[in-house]
Amino acid sequence: MQQAIRLTISSEANNINLVGVTIRALCFAAGISPVDAARIELGTVEALNNIIRHGGASEPVTVSWNRSPQSISIEIEDSGQPLPHWPPRSEFPEPFEESGRGWPLIAACFDSIDYRVGASRNTLVLVKTRGIESI
Repeated sequence: MQQAIRLTISSEANNINLVGVTIRALCFAAGISPVDAARIELGTVEALNNIIRHGGASEPVTVSWNRSPQSISIEIEDSGQPLPHWPPRSEFPEPFEESGRGWPLIAACFDSIDYRVGASRNTLVLVKTRGIESI
């Protein structure tokens, strides 16, 4: 069974938690375990933080939640500055470093990550497959 929902939010930091709560609720409604739902929410919120706070997205951001029998995928589209390099660093920084934990955290929450830059939109696709059983 396929399920999908698309959210469009203004690119303001106060909307990030609203998306996180919505993603978690969708995961619970789809029968995803609380641990996996929390990981999906955490990774999505961190990606949105990077996009809205650091990427300079000024136009609306679109977040799509897609459920297939074997996976959950989150697709985030924005019009901010594209990532300067792909893939970003996936290992956690040294404890004394002040930044650089976002991408390793996202990578720890999802099983695959894809990133595409189009003419006017960037698309980040986050996929969780491990622990997602068909219901």
